[in-house]
Amino acid sequence: MKPDELNKEFSLEDFQRAFPVDVLSEIRRMLFCGDIGDPIYATEFIPIIAYVKSQSNISVDIVTNGSYKKPEWWDELGAHLTKYDTVVFSVDGWDHDSNNLYRVNSDWNSIIAGIKSLRASSDCRIKWSSIYFNFNEDRMNSIAQLAKELGCDEWQAVKSTKFGGRYAVNGVDRLMPADANNIASQVYQTLPIILNRPKPISIRHQLSAHPWAKCLNWKKELFINVEGLMFPCPWFNSGYQDNDFVERYRNRLNVKNRSIKEVLEDPLWEEFITRIEAMPLPVCKIKCYDNE
Repeated sequence: MKPDELNKEFSLEDFQRAFPVDVLSEIRRMLFCGDIGDPIYATEFIPIIAYVKSQSNISVDIVTNGSYKKPEWWDELGAHLTKYDTVVFSVDGWDHDSNNLYRVNSDWNSIIAGIKSLRASSDCRIKWSSIYFNFNEDRMNSIAQLAKELGCDEWQAVKSTKFGGRYAVNGVDRLMPADANNIASQVYQTLPIILNRPKPISIRHQLSAHPWAKCLNWKKELFINVEGLMFPCPWFNSGYQDNDFVERYRNRLNVKNRSIKEVLEDPLWEEFITRIEAMPLPVCKIKCYDNE
């Protein structure tokens, strides 16, 4: 969908420029999640995590496919994480062949070795996340049991919206669940189950305190993509809908070129608020306004 963004990443220098210490001091939670990729493959991912965790008030969530990293890498990552941090392994199968039906070229053995190594080296929460597909919808209980045996603290089933449409081949989506109840309509749904440890009690906080986040009623986090563009949420520039706002203000939204505070204080958001209230962008109507 976005070939121009292949193999892009944040370097530690990029990250420190975007998130200087004075900005980190105001953050309580940070999520690293693949928008069109996977965070753990950034060359300096562990140094970035070490930099974030040097500010002890920040908890981090990391969402990954988990393939191809050696156990020693997971040991090093785990050394920086605490019980208030979470690593989510996105795994949809029960063995190598089943998991590769959707996550093509993933590596089952290294995923399992990574989970085991992280469990042994860190007190962080480990969550296993599985999307409903036609090949696994009757195997979810056994997948959850495997996650429990490996020491995962939590497992979740995910109902996705991404079936049919552009994913169909000759009019057929071969991965679509047979049971329509396992498909979400406009917004994906998660069904979590605690397997081993309950979640630690932590201070609750609003996901975003900036005024223009009101368009989502605090439902999602402020989001920065691999280019450095800051959006009100991860859905805002999804690639599924045209977004003329982003195209017009691309340079002014970029935290690799400007400080985060400069972007947040830019008057462009006044126009954004006006549009949200008068004529929401197509993606906003799909993801939020039509669901209120």
